[in-house]
Amino acid sequence: MLKISTCAENDETYAEREDPEIVLDFFAGSGTTGQAVMELNRDDGGNRRFILVQLPEPTGREDYPTIAEICKERVSRVIQKLNDSETDELPIQGTQDRGFRVFKLAESNFHTWNADVPTGDVESLQHQLDLHVYHIRENRSAEDILYELLLKSGFPLTTPVEKVIFAEKTVYSAAGGVFLICLERELTLELIRAMADQMPERVVCLDVGLEGNDQLKANAVQIFKAKGVKSFKTV
Repeated sequence: MLKISTCAENDETYAEREDPEIVLDFFAGSGTTGQAVMELNRDDGGNRRFILVQLPEPTGREDYPTIAEICKERVSRVIQKLNDSETDELPIQGTQDRGFRVFKLAESNFHTWNADVPTGDVESLQHQLDLHVYHIRENRSAEDILYELLLKSGFPLTTPVEKVIFAEKTVYSAAGGVFLICLERELTLELIRAMADQMPERVVCLDVGLEGNDQLKANAVQIFKAKGVKSFKTV
């Protein structure tokens, strides 16, 4: 049974809490828990967050092929309904943060080395080497790669991420500029300098962005080092 606690035990209002609760529903179904949390936030000005987990169980429908898709649609409609209902007759008691991200569990965006290749199997070994020259799996979006790199770098999925443009290239700035991730396939010296000027702690770029340009990679290492960047890696 889901229990959502309030601050009735003392005089502190929920909106004043510095550590808002996170409500977890591991069997989300159609998203009832998410709706309940958002409506409670509306009523008392709280800023509780929720995590809904749902397996993609098939529904047999074409519009919503899985229960997970129904859950996503319900949360979207509830947000729209709450936003539309905020009129002068229903004042907001606190800053409402309505929005959500959807993540799906999947294999890594990067091909992994298969250590089970038989000794002497030259063809299989060549295939493994080819996969690591172009090691990003097909049909993976920039956001897919971005969030895997965030997790592997120790940042939670809730880390604020901003898309910025440097030297006409897209760069993702995470945690207020602490971590810069560039997924461009063609890096330039101007881009390297622009990122370094932000003085982040970490920078990650794609290997393919420096393919065949050892001089640019060597310059990048020195430029980032001179700006105090603690870690520069390519993947």
